[in-house]
Amino acid sequence: MALYALCALAPLAHSASEAATPKPAASMATPAAKTYKPKAGETLDQVIAKTMGASPLSMTILRQAFIDQNPQAIVAGKPPKLPTLRKGATLNLPDHDLLLRSVLASVTPMAAPGETTPRAAQSTPEERKRWVQFP
Repeated sequence: MALYALCALAPLAHSASEAATPKPAASMATPAAKTYKPKAGETLDQVIAKTMGASPLSMTILRQAFIDQNPQAIVAGKPPKLPTLRKGATLNLPDHDLLLRSVLASVTPMAAPGETTPRAAQSTPEERKRWVQFP
């Protein structure tokens, strides 16, 4: 799953000339936010399944991203109850790539340039004697 996530983060150029050609300023601008108009009776989880069903992220993370992106369109439920959608609300879809990057950044420690990550301490022979051994 992590490999899929990393592959999704690094789009490849289709040719060497495409990679060398600078992009115009208009294509570097943030794309327009995508929206979704839920049908009557549709739940937030059903919207997430329709719009981001192939996502490797958990439903909990995706649900929270939708809530953060659309506070005006969602009625928060008490803990055992899931949040519900307001009638007639149009939802702004969260940017899946940015969401994936933020989740990966929060779980992947990054070393500063020139800095090495600390290695696990070596166990002593005395400590290893107390380890559980299986046949």
